[in-house]
Amino acid sequence: MIEKVNASEKNQARFLRVFAFIGALTAFSMAITSFLDGYNTLSGFLIIALVVFSSPFLIKKNDQALAVLMLYTLYLIMCYLIFTGGSNGTGPFWLFIVAPVTFFIRGLKKGAIDLAVLAIVVSVLFYYTGKLGYYHYPSYYFSSRIMMSFSVLCCLSALYEYYRNKYSHALIEQLKINTRLAQTDSMTGLYNRGYATQWIKDPLYDEGACFLLIDIDNFKQVNDTYSHQKGDEVLIFIASILKGVCNEKDIVSRWGGEEFLIVIPQGESERANKVAQAIHKHLAAHTFACDQHQFNVTLSIGLYQRDAQQNIDQCLNIADKRLYRAKSNGKNQTVSADV
Repeated sequence: MIEKVNASEKNQARFLRVFAFIGALTAFSMAITSFLDGYNTLSGFLIIALVVFSSPFLIKKNDQALAVLMLYTLYLIMCYLIFTGGSNGTGPFWLFIVAPVTFFIRGLKKGAIDLAVLAIVVSVLFYYTGKLGYYHYPSYYFSSRIMMSFSVLCCLSALYEYYRNKYSHALIEQLKINTRLAQTDSMTGLYNRGYATQWIKDPLYDEGACFLLIDIDNFKQVNDTYSHQKGDEVLIFIASILKGVCNEKDIVSRWGGEEFLIVIPQGESERANKVAQAIHKHLAAHTFACDQHQFNVTLSIGLYQRDAQQNIDQCLNIADKRLYRAKSNGKNQTVSADV
């Protein structure tokens, strides 16, 4: 079957590298500025951060672990900037970039925990940095306003992340519904003709795959005699038989009207014949009822095993001819040979 790529993972990987690029560029420019201003320790710290932010471009796997590593490196930089004041006391202002990045990388719950721990650590650093003689902020009001603003930003970021997740999940569920509607027959729940046609192109159904083209015998008579509603019941029941005798690798589809198509992967021709026999057996054992009347339904099957160099239309054409011969020979049978 056609492989599906997780779009969310691709977007996260793309964001990770954008974040890493911005982080590396910022760390590099700040390291140079800090060095020129005489802040050699800060400059060295930022060089280390530059190496960490460059890692996603050197390591192509473990994106989630690298994202967490970069995030916690950012936390350490924030703590250092708070404790030392950064360049001319402007270090604390960088704290405001942390919340949105945290929620994107860690999600709502883990992000909230991380930010709560960071807020406690930063508050402690604000309180002790002056007492330990590292940096004296202008007043208590400066640090308290920084923390208040940071808390509000965290709450707003959390609120945004909550609704982003909520609507993302709703969109994903709607996408699943739309995909299912585009791929399946609404009545029987089997794959529809369009989707089955795409699926058959998978190499699993190349040379050696078996095509079973199935048609319900005298189905028009069932509709005319017992009503279209009863005909729908017959279609649904037969679809359940087909799903029951096939496995997950088989393509089981409603081909149109009262026709169904089963495609069994290459190398399983013996099972294809057993599937055809099982379908006849299960259907023969079931009697339909309509008011005071009871009736049985049969079907005919044209079975063909794909040869090399044959395209899908050629296989279906041969299966259709064998189906026609099954009808001509008295119906309620499987024809798997041209003679």
